[in-house]
Amino acid sequence: MKFSIITLSLIALVTAAPVADQGGEISYGALRHDNVPCSVRGASAANCHPGAEANPYNRGCSAIEKCRGGVGNNVSQHTKFLV
Repeated sequence: MKFSIITLSLIALVTAAPVADQGGEISYGALRHDNVPCSVRGASAANCHPGAEANPYNRGCSAIEKCRGGVGNNVSQHTKFLV
């Protein structure tokens, strides 16, 4: 009895499952979606450099600039107000 109920339930699920569309083709519009919009009127000139580095390496402060909390930049003066 249980076997027949399980079998009927599985058959009902398989027949009621939606069938995926088997088109198999990708349109040219979808393929061009990643292109840089240089030819589009009103597009920003910043977007017309394909392959440019998005976030170039920036080392930050050097030791000679004394902006990393080293000696001589009055870090203790600023931290006493945070307490």
